[in-house]
Amino acid sequence: MRKDYYPKAFIGAGVVLGLQFLFILTISLLAKDGIPLYALPLLSLAVIAFCMSHLYPQFKQKDERMKLIRYKGLFVSFFVILGLMSVLLLLLQVNVVSLTAVEVIQILIALYMTVVFSSWVIVSKTT
Repeated sequence: MRKDYYPKAFIGAGVVLGLQFLFILTISLLAKDGIPLYALPLLSLAVIAFCMSHLYPQFKQKDERMKLIRYKGLFVSFFVILGLMSVLLLLLQVNVVSLTAVEVIQILIALYMTVVFSSWVIVSKTT
């Protein structure tokens, strides 16, 4: 029987991506530039890698449980993303935050990637 190294590889990738995000965050904060929104995709990729380390054994098997996890996870994440987009829209409308269009898109991309994979992990633990 062959040993499966993919979960460990996903954890390693998550650690590397997380360290890259922390490095960029540290340099930006030391330069007093604030939180770098362009580094959020690195953080969300780290979250994806950690989630995949948990999900790989379930997703490796192409069965009904895997399809159910994906379906329920996407269903839940749709409403979570809708709520987060509504909150972000409200914050932009009342001028609590002022962001450029590029920054808003970077935030939404990072949120979408993080929410989808996190919802899959939560659904896989409850199913």
